[in-house]
Amino acid sequence: MKNKSIEELQQEIAADKVRIKELMQINEELTDFIENAALPLHWVNHLGIITWANQAELSALGYEKDEYIGQPISAFHADAEIIEDILCRLKNNETLHNYRARLKCKDGSIKHVLISSNVLTRDGKFIHTRCFTRDVTAIVQQEQRKNDFVSMVSHELKTPLTSILAFIQVMLSRSAKSGDAFITQSLRRTEKLALGMTKMINDFLHISRLEQAEVNLNTESLELHLLIQEVVQELQLTHHSHNIKLIHSGQVRIAADHAKISQVLINLISNAIKYSPESSTITVGYEPEGSRVKIFVQDMGIGIAKADQKKLFQRFQRIENLATKHTTGFGIGLYLVAEFLRYHNSIIQVDSKQGEGSTFYFFLDIEPQD
Repeated sequence: MKNKSIEELQQEIAADKVRIKELMQINEELTDFIENAALPLHWVNHLGIITWANQAELSALGYEKDEYIGQPISAFHADAEIIEDILCRLKNNETLHNYRARLKCKDGSIKHVLISSNVLTRDGKFIHTRCFTRDVTAIVQQEQRKNDFVSMVSHELKTPLTSILAFIQVMLSRSAKSGDAFITQSLRRTEKLALGMTKMINDFLHISRLEQAEVNLNTESLELHLLIQEVVQELQLTHHSHNIKLIHSGQVRIAADHAKISQVLINLISNAIKYSPESSTITVGYEPEGSRVKIFVQDMGIGIAKADQKKLFQRFQRIENLATKHTTGFGIGLYLVAEFLRYHNSIIQVDSKQGEGSTFYFFLDIEPQD
């Protein structure tokens, strides 16, 4: 191998120095980028200790470096179970996207944030997390003010509506004796509208409680056909334009919250009535499938396009087309269905084609027999 001349070595050393200088500049720029980035960033090791944080992170929470770095990340979370879940997921090599959390600031205030994070590993060893946080406190507070307003207005409307319905029912009783068909028909129409308003108000109240995490499950052992029968009879009394049919294949017991599963069925059946032609049949039923029971509501209505089915269960989402333009509602009934079922570790699903009706269904665990 030919020996390099001194001149060649000097040239290589000079080139290496230029490259080292370039790399140092790149490193300096990258360090400056993450240290002074507008987005808060931090690293946490496998023990849950903060090993580094940029200035945006420190400024957002109001801490100095020596007050923050080297401390357990759990000390800065308002909810112990949340940070435990975050660390557990990251140790399992999950990637988190927009995970909701609440962080404690030095001045005692709480910030609502969305956390996105994953883990740097080397040879399968946990090195540190790469955690980005986005402050959404203003958005959460705005949502809270809106929910408080909706809750207040709903409560204020509910009391007079209850009285109005009571008066309508008294007048309906008297009109039946008078034999005036027009007055009876008008009162029934008024009762239906008042009941519709009452349902919307109750839905808003449910949303307010969901947003404030005030929903508790009162789980009990329930005979499924009795629960559905109760809901069907209640709705059939106030919805004379449709026939609601109950079908099932024997007795099944479930462990669930009576009020919430009843509300799920009420919302699904009411929705089926709303989007089905008068005098058509709404079928409500269930069928066991192994250790679970499939509960369904089937209509002969307008159906739902495939593209619209994905957004059906989002809050304030309604299908807008020629067939629905005269249908009232705020698009919260199916959102509540999805949320109540989520609390029961279940999901709402739909099979539908435009013009061929829809079947909404969900699964619940069958209670084991002694």
